[in-house]
Amino acid sequence: MRFLESLLPKLFITLIPSSGGIRLYGELRKKGKMIKRFEEQRVEFGAALEKEIKTLERESSVSYIALLETEASQGVLQSCRDSEGSDLSNVEKICIEKRWGLFIDKDELFERQKDYKQIGLDLLFSPFSLLASFYEKKLRESDGLYLLLTDDYLIAAVFKDNTLLFGTQRFMQDELRLSDSVQALDRYIDTIQSCVKAFYEAKVDDNMFIERLYIADTLDFDTDLENRLEELLFVEVEKQRIDLSHELVLLCEKELR
Repeated sequence: MRFLESLLPKLFITLIPSSGGIRLYGELRKKGKMIKRFEEQRVEFGAALEKEIKTLERESSVSYIALLETEASQGVLQSCRDSEGSDLSNVEKICIEKRWGLFIDKDELFERQKDYKQIGLDLLFSPFSLLASFYEKKLRESDGLYLLLTDDYLIAAVFKDNTLLFGTQRFMQDELRLSDSVQALDRYIDTIQSCVKAFYEAKVDDNMFIERLYIADTLDFDTDLENRLEELLFVEVEKQRIDLSHELVLLCEKELR
């Protein structure tokens, strides 16, 4: 069955919750190549979303639906073992390459499964996993602070020797309603600085100093972002534009190999 399935094009449907509705996107892929893409749209959760998904599913007899979990209580672990002194009895843990781990609240995970029962989720990912996947090659050679900037939240993760030492998620919805783009930029810079401060205060590795920032940017900030961070934090900054929905499709494909 898996052999026959491998010969067929696969439809990947991704769902990313946002303040403006669910971001719905699809790609039809075969043997690691995109055959067709379906433009991203924002759809209201519920009947409208179910209808759009059913329409997309007509494109292929093999389809997978993935959700990027951005709202549930979640975090990172330095290893796949329980952290000393931490109560992780009510969380679901996932190991990443036996190097580090992720956790999510079990009750909230159960609620999410109920929310999407009518749709039927095949895969659920953390933004930390997506960030690590996007920078997979870079993580093998460069220690530093890796960031994902979106309309609704900011993900910050410090990696050393391809292992995650520290991670935090900061919600940004209220700030993005500011009409002044300069104010919005200021708020993101302040939040990044606070993430750096939180890492040092956590004292997870006294020998780790952040010298490089790698930014995956969905907002398309101009070079003022890099320039100001370099001046304020005395670091090197490398920024890349990221298509969040497309990268989630690629992460799905990796997971199914």
